[in-house]
Formats: sequence, structure tokens, C-alpha cells
Amino acid sequence: MKFILLFFFLNRLIISICHGQNVEKKTVTGIAEVRVESNLTKDDCKDQASELAMINAIEQAYGTWVEQQTDLVIKDGRDYYNIIGTTKVRGEWIETISEEFDESSKEFKTQQGKEVVTFITCHIKGKVRKATPKALIRYEALNCPDKRCRTTEFYNGESLYLSFQSPVKGYLSVFLEDDDKVYRLFPYSSQRVGENSVAPVDPDREYILFSKEKKINAFSGQTEEYEVYTIRSFEYNNLYIVFSEEPYVKPILSGEPNTIEPNRFIIPKSLSHNDFQKWLAYNRSLNSSFLDVRLRIKIENK
Repeated sequence: MKFILLFFFLNRLIISICHGQNVEKKTVTGIAEVRVESNLTKDDCKDQASELAMINAIEQAYGTWVEQQTDLVIKDGRDYYNIIGTTKVRGEWIETISEEFDESSKEFKTQQGKEVVTFITCHIKGKVRKATPKALIRYEALNCPDKRCRTTEFYNGESLYLSFQSPVKGYLSVFLEDDDKVYRLFPYSSQRVGENSVAPVDPDREYILFSKEKKINAFSGQTEEYEVYTIRSFEYNNLYIVFSEEPYVKPILSGEPNTIEPNRFIIPKSLSHNDFQKWLAYNRSLNSSFLDVRLRIKIENK
């Protein structure tokens, strides 16, 4: 009888776990058009068009988010919507299957005559699922180790810091995407973080990353500080804040942290953009608490 009861208990447990992870995935398509502006490169416009096409696809599958709605459920610091850019949507983008861009020109009449405007259209296909409850984290890019210094616009040579806070215990890593390379900024290369190589963080605690100030340096190992640079007049980079309540394994990274000048510049370990996106898709698919947030920052050459 004990054996039967134990088997019954384990069977119910397995069913419960499977049921909790069995979130239906849908294959969807989306489209978005972006006007090419003088203050953006074509790659930046493609990035925006891709983001808007994802939103379009998710909205078709699960409807739009209404800010005044009354059925928002927040429990233990978790919510049931996802954020792409600054838009709240009811679904989660899991994986991109295909993505195509078209470029077209349209002529408009102006007071000065005629103006030819270029547009970039993105057609995207991917897998999505209904949004599941995730930790409502807080984060800000900073140009000094103080939350009052929040910004998304940096000048050449400015230091980069990141504030982070979570309502629940979990695991954190931070990446910087620059063109086709994605660099892992956190955990630090010398940090002791266990077999998964992701950093544990405590609930409610305010962290400021990339600062050597002892009162706010909450992690073991040698802190790495970062400065941002561009050789262009300006460029946009993406910071990815990756958080999960469950441990996850870091992606395969190439090379060793490389010092360009003695005791000054360090290039962190990296991976390609495609490999990074595959890693994100893999973890989104398996781990319902896995959360990756993209924060765009602008770097100006002044």
C-alpha cells in the first residue's frame, strides 16, 4: 500500500510539473514598417522594424495590452505580461524562424517641393506563447555609480554602470551586443559563481554593477569597470539583462578576457549574435521564469 501511495504521489507530482511547463506555442507572422531617419543608421532601423514586427505578431496571437485593464494579476512580485522595447504585450517571443527586410522609397510633397523618404519593412516569422508570470525586475543604465545618474545616452569615454533589483531570489547575467558580437559583462571573469557561471542575487537588494566602490560591490572576485566608445559619430548598442528564478547555464564564450593596454582596457569573452539568440531561444523554451530584457543605449563621439 505504501508503494502504491508513493507511486500515486509521484505520478501526480510529475503530471503537475508537466502541466505547469506545458504552455502552448504558436507559430506566428508579423510585419512592420519603419521610416529611415537621419539620426539612425539602416541597421538601427532594421532593429526597430524587427522589434515592431514581433509586437505585431504577438498582438495578432494574443490581443493588445490595455494599460487601464483591471484583470492584471501581480503576485509575489510577478506579473503576466511581457515587455518588448517599451511595449507591454500578452505573449512571449520564443524563437525567430525567419526574418526578411524590404527597402522602398516614397515621394511626399512638402513646402520646399518634393521629398523622397526611404522605408524599411520587416516580415518576421517565429514561435510565441502566452505570457507567463515573471519577476518584475528593475534596471537602469547609469553613467556614474548612483541611481540618480540614469541615462541611455553616453559620450565617448564615459563609464557604464547598471542598477538592478528583483523582488525574488534568482540568477543574473548581463551582456552587451555590439554589431555581430555579444560580450558577457557580468558575472565578472574572476567572480566565483559555481558550475552554471551565473550570479545569484538576493530579493529586494539594490545592486549597482561595474563599480569598485566597496559599499555597493556585493560580489566576490575582482570587479570589472567598463567605458563605452565608438569610432562613428554615434551608434546604438544593446544591453541584455538576463534573469531567472532557476539556475541556467551560460552560453559558450570564445577567447579569454583580453587586455588591450596594461591595467586599462579589457575585452570580455564573447559569442556571435546568432549563437546568442539561439541560447536565448533555448532557455526561453525550457525555463518559464527565464527573462531577458533588452535595453538600448546610444554612444556619441564627442
